[in-house]
Amino acid sequence: MWFAVKGADIDTILSCCPELKYVREICWKDASAERTEKWRSRVMLSGPYDGWVFMIGNALWDLSQVDEIVEAMGRIGERAQEVCCFVSHRVSDGYGFAKAVQNKIVRLYFYGDGQLFGCMGERSDAEKKLALNYAEREEDLFEEKFNWIDEEDVLNIAGEWSINPQMLLGREEARTVLADRIN
Repeated sequence: MWFAVKGADIDTILSCCPELKYVREICWKDASAERTEKWRSRVMLSGPYDGWVFMIGNALWDLSQVDEIVEAMGRIGERAQEVCCFVSHRVSDGYGFAKAVQNKIVRLYFYGDGQLFGCMGERSDAEKKLALNYAEREEDLFEEKFNWIDEEDVLNIAGEWSINPQMLLGREEARTVLADRIN
């Protein structure tokens, strides 16, 4: 899971997320390794990259915790222009994305293991541009006329809404902070 936040810095994001406790500043490579090793508790914040700050970690929220994710986006969104959340988990077949502009959720779609965890807002321009058509009701998930969401879709939507994180390679020089998820 990762968040892309426009219009707020790392310290602002941390102040909006009482469930995160600052650990230390660290280089991207070491932060990424430690976040991977301590995946149940560590979160990495880095940026800005073209105006976007990233918060990355498996320790953030579970895909099914839609209310908690929306609430966190709201807290951050009170101090940021845009907040996007992206989820890609191949093992559990869980994928999703959400976008809030001026602290209002404009689109949210979370799917995992044959279950629709959340669907809010109209299909985004990015989804239309990418010719993505997801079932918006659980009873329609297995209809042939709808697409299955996958990792490539999430990365493509991230690229349309903010930055595809694959495009950050070679740009890891921005400030990077580790935090612990404390609840």
